[in-house]
Amino acid sequence: MSEESRTAPRRPNSLIGSQPVCSPRAALLARSRDRALAQRDRRAARRRWLAIVAAVAAAGVGCGDSDAQSAPPAARAESAPGAAPAPAAPRRVEHAVYSLVDNRLAAHVTFAGGLWVPLGSRRATKYLRFRKSDLPADLAVDVAGERAARPHGDVLSLYAPLTSEQATTAAEVWVRVHADRGGPATLRVNGADAATVDVPAGWSTAAFAVPAGRLRAGENELALFGARRGGFAFAWWQVGGARPYDESAPLGGPAGLELTADRGLAWYVVVPDGGALVIDGAGPGCTINVVAHADRGEPVRGAVTDGGGAVDLSALAGEAVRLDLTLDGCARARLPRAALTVPGPAPTTRTGPPPRYVILWIMDSLRADRLRIINPKARPETPHFDQLATEAAVFRQAYVQGNESRVSHASMWSSLYPVVHDMLSPKAKLADKWFTIDELAKKAGLYASGETGNGYVARKWGFGDDWDAFRNHIHEGGGLSGEDILSRGLATVEGRRDPWLLYLGTIDTHVSWRAKEPWISRYDPEPYRGRFGKMASGTVVDKIAAGAIKPSPRDIDRLRALYDSNVSYQDALVGKLFDTLDAWGIRDQTMVVLTADHGDELLENGKIGHGVSVREALVHVPLVIYYPPLVPAGTIDEAVEGIDIMPTIADALGVAPDDNWQGASLLPLAQGVGRGYPTLAFVSHYEKKHAGRLGRWKVHAAGAKAELYDVEADPLEQRNVADEWPIARRAVEDALWLLRVYNARWRKARWGNPANVTAAFAADLGE
Repeated sequence: MSEESRTAPRRPNSLIGSQPVCSPRAALLARSRDRALAQRDRRAARRRWLAIVAAVAAAGVGCGDSDAQSAPPAARAESAPGAAPAPAAPRRVEHAVYSLVDNRLAAHVTFAGGLWVPLGSRRATKYLRFRKSDLPADLAVDVAGERAARPHGDVLSLYAPLTSEQATTAAEVWVRVHADRGGPATLRVNGADAATVDVPAGWSTAAFAVPAGRLRAGENELALFGARRGGFAFAWWQVGGARPYDESAPLGGPAGLELTADRGLAWYVVVPDGGALVIDGAGPGCTINVVAHADRGEPVRGAVTDGGGAVDLSALAGEAVRLDLTLDGCARARLPRAALTVPGPAPTTRTGPPPRYVILWIMDSLRADRLRIINPKARPETPHFDQLATEAAVFRQAYVQGNESRVSHASMWSSLYPVVHDMLSPKAKLADKWFTIDELAKKAGLYASGETGNGYVARKWGFGDDWDAFRNHIHEGGGLSGEDILSRGLATVEGRRDPWLLYLGTIDTHVSWRAKEPWISRYDPEPYRGRFGKMASGTVVDKIAAGAIKPSPRDIDRLRALYDSNVSYQDALVGKLFDTLDAWGIRDQTMVVLTADHGDELLENGKIGHGVSVREALVHVPLVIYYPPLVPAGTIDEAVEGIDIMPTIADALGVAPDDNWQGASLLPLAQGVGRGYPTLAFVSHYEKKHAGRLGRWKVHAAGAKAELYDVEADPLEQRNVADEWPIARRAVEDALWLLRVYNARWRKARWGNPANVTAAFAADLGE
């Protein structure tokens, strides 16, 4: 995820080696090259080929008069045998947004045409599936001199993505296996037994025949039974290919990627707008073949030779692709740099004065799709949010980490994923050992005040003992309307000369839903004589959720209008807040963070309320941050999470992050650093089910069961398209399961996002 700029003339459409060639002339030059290089004296032939290109350029056969097209290709340095490869020729002004080297553990290894799974490496995590936090095997352990995986039970299952060609041609699955005592092992493929093999004691490579038609393009479940009885461990599995794996060359490390004549690498990635794949260091005589396949349309193909070059992928912008790299022309090549790039110089961060005042406002149960700044088709009128969006950062893909108040608040308060803070059971409390928002305020020297209508956000549940003033309106009174909470909260800090932090927790969009004028009359102007005329109480909504009350279609319209009227009501309170800051003369000194703890389902899928699913209606929430000195106005499409809020406030205040925090500051992202490539947003449903969203694609995962939704085309998540879009599914799942495996250890500030990690990730894992 490194950022670097490369300054050069504009990028051509086709490249041969590292030299740009115009599309209309590419075929002509390629034929000339092939004829020249077919000669026995390859060095002399290469000189003849370069002379041809130089002659074409000198004759004006190009794309115009730019320096990029008239520069002679012979300017590219030749490399003597054994010498370091020449650097790639300069290109456009661009910067990297996804480093294949940093993300090397996300690569799938191909060997002799098959899929090779190195179970002695952390690369194997993306092939595992499990529930809760129970990994099925210990990975990368030493077994009789080889790195291997040791299963925890009688069976080890891997979930392998195959191309159409791999699925069609694979006749065997080879397994490098160590047996403590020896014995039979049975391979099951996609739910049916394929073959049984007697495995001797010690290390051996077993071949399991696979019946024709058993494997399929896309995801495949491979299960090997007999692990405990035989005391088995596995160094690698290989699905298909011309022969089993027999290489000792390393897979690559921080110094670069390693390709061989038989071993390639493939990533499931999303092509950014204007994206290109830039490769340096192919080596003399080496050609890196690049193929980008999407689930629809034609693939993009290209090649990079010798010192390096680039392949334009912009025709697939926005698509999830399988990006394959294979090697021709030499036995082995190391690529010190391989990255997806986008046009423009690398963004940089800026500094500014810290805010003197901070307001964190959590609007309980507010769905993101009810705000026009996120969903332009939303019905509720929100003029104050609309105006604020012209002055603030709007994060369009913000996820909470739980689908109900306790879990999501705990993650926001502590910057921890649910698997770590463990506030999952009904009686769970946020542990005192976690550093929370009130402690952050005190560490920054701020007066800390809080007013909330959420009954769970209270001291007894672990939500802070360091507040200077705190009132829970459910337990201590004071009124439950947003007006009550906002007015009382502002009163606690009015006139204070010392800096302060104010937390507000309003619950108007949480049941009970009370009709708010004038909006209810606008959103439901037709006569209504049902039971929800002025209110839908929590008790009644619970009965609807349980099936004891079945609302009519007219009732459902009214319920949604009630909810929407409260969206507009809270928007009016946002206007009042900023009017107050203006009246106090402190608007420019105040950082305001507006978000929600979850949303509510409104019977779109037959469910109402929250805490029951991982659909967008529950986990996709608004996140708006206002503080112009550090946060430029604009919309950010990269995904962010509730655990990022506290690190962001700390960063703005100049407070060092706590060592336990798993989130990361959003200030760099708001300023442009880290944009250009989609990131994963993650949610947990009590650690029983999880979901991850990458751009438009979202996976619901419960153990090995996975569903894929295109949430742009299908925002209500009603059509599972996992079998129709296997590449998109795998792009999400690779990131999702990487996070699942390392969820308890993940630190975004060090490792980045699971869909786009930093160099520290593989290094910290010893790879």
